[in-house]
Amino acid sequence: MRLTGDATTADNGLIARRERWSPPLAGSIKCNMHTNWRNSLLHSGAAWIARDCAGNVKFHAGEALTPSPSKFFSELRGIIWVLQSARDLRIMYLVLASDHHDTIEAISHPNQWPRYRNLLEQIHSLRTCFNSLQFEVEKIECNLIARDIAKSVLHDGRFQSYLALGGPAWLHERLNREATGDNY
Repeated sequence: MRLTGDATTADNGLIARRERWSPPLAGSIKCNMHTNWRNSLLHSGAAWIARDCAGNVKFHAGEALTPSPSKFFSELRGIIWVLQSARDLRIMYLVLASDHHDTIEAISHPNQWPRYRNLLEQIHSLRTCFNSLQFEVEKIECNLIARDIAKSVLHDGRFQSYLALGGPAWLHERLNREATGDNY
């Protein structure tokens, strides 16, 4: 588990923490993912965006997940969907990043989460499809693009699952700023 961010010196000489998206190592793909869960009666919007070490967007996807009893359950289902998608796209070196800390903690320590055993076993089984798979806890500020895509699934009525090359046109400017490190 890895938290992302970097330290910079503020004008007053103090160290300030500036959070921004961090790329994966060369040869790997980083998938930022998020599920937008509202309540146990409604669909969840799920999304992921895959970028290389230069910040170039390779793919992004959106999905409406059937109602889930909790945010945690929805996040685990979202991770399974991302792993299945990455496997089908033959991505062999993957970093999966989520801003939902408990989900990454459960994947790292599944015995402490017996209620979710079935979902965690599915994730564990999917791990074998990759040459390298890492899970990262991402700060919310570093995961805003995946969050915005997930929100758009429900807000814009995009209940049809989709996979697209590149990033969504309405986010190109933000994606370019993140790729160049010029977020601020």
